Amino acid sequence: MIDIKAAPFNLDDEGVKWVEETKQNMTLEEKIGQLMIPIGYSADPGYLQHVMLDHHIGGILYRCGESEEMQACHRWLQEHSKIPLFIAANLEAGGDGIATDGTSFGKQMEIAATGDPEQAYRLGKVSCAEGKAVGCNWAFAPVVDIDRNWRNPITNVRTYGDDPEFVLKCGLAYKRAADEENVAVSIKHFPGDGCDEVDQHILTSVNNLSCEEWDASYGKVYQGLIDAGVESIMVGHICQPAYSRRFRPDIRDEEIMPATLSPELLQGLLRGQLGFNGLIVTDATHMAGIQNAASRKKAIPGAIAAGCDMILFFNDPEEDIAYVKAGIADGIISRERLQDALMRILGMKAMLGLHKREFPKKEGLSVVGCEQHHEAARKAADEAITLVK
Repeated sequence: MIDIKAAPFNLDDEGVKWVEETKQNMTLEEKIGQLMIPIGYSADPGYLQHVMLDHHIGGILYRCGESEEMQACHRWLQEHSKIPLFIAANLEAGGDGIATDGTSFGKQMEIAATGDPEQAYRLGKVSCAEGKAVGCNWAFAPVVDIDRNWRNPITNVRTYGDDPEFVLKCGLAYKRAADEENVAVSIKHFPGDGCDEVDQHILTSVNNLSCEEWDASYGKVYQGLIDAGVESIMVGHICQPAYSRRFRPDIRDEEIMPATLSPELLQGLLRGQLGFNGLIVTDATHMAGIQNAASRKKAIPGAIAAGCDMILFFNDPEEDIAYVKAGIADGIISRERLQDALMRILGMKAMLGLHKREFPKKEGLSVVGCEQHHEAARKAADEAITLVK
């Protein structure tokens, strides 16, 4: 069973009590809703209530608008949600990942070009400070993929380079900044993108390294960040055949699944070998990378059963929730697996203090203290351009 007093949750008795009492007082529909993180397309209260909150969602990733709109929307959601929400954003390259008028700090390749992990800290500081000001509490960042193939259409400018040691240093630096802002991170995309030339939006990707090669590269990065207390990990629609075969020697080729559907990779490698105790979230489930592997009817409950705690994005709310409900009724998702996922979801919410219902004030939109990091970013960009030339 999960220990929410242990890292990365580190809850005190008050936090544990809130998690237990909240879980005990939830209906089955509320429990299923907590597994879901839809994308929001409107700030209209009617839409937010009937399309989002009526489904008891666990969190939301909202389309980008200006900062005042984002803050007002997130405030309304938190004030009207029975259980506090995760407010997620792709804060990979700056505050513009959550607000159109946020700061564009720079892609991770630009950080890598400086050779200075401190720039990754500044990226995290600007991204998470601006995100927090509009209500964000969960950064889908940093990307800790490795640039092993420059033709890869997903990693491309979104990596800190091809040196695992440097990637780890930058990931740790970003997390240090996020910790200062009380924003959880979700490192991505486990088990590691950047080996092949496939776009997960179109096909299932493959990390084709041997177990030994993976341990010395992606494994080094993930282990280092897990040891540092990373709160959550986003799992990609990426196969890792070598480790699937290690944990299940009799597996047939056609049974090797992307990590989002693979108990071998989630339970064997991530939970077991790497010792990750935090929350696991899928990458976007509308991607063909997961739907090529299984029909949505099987993939949605299958991802939870395999070990994912939360599903990123609805196709159709009623339909996806019905798939999970049927998965529970059919025994695909065990009672223990559902309870485990809920403990991690509520545990991370308590770790962030969301149950205390705090929310940034309007004056929080002014990101005080980041000016020096903005100036440093400009200087770093100039230095990177000089280095490239």
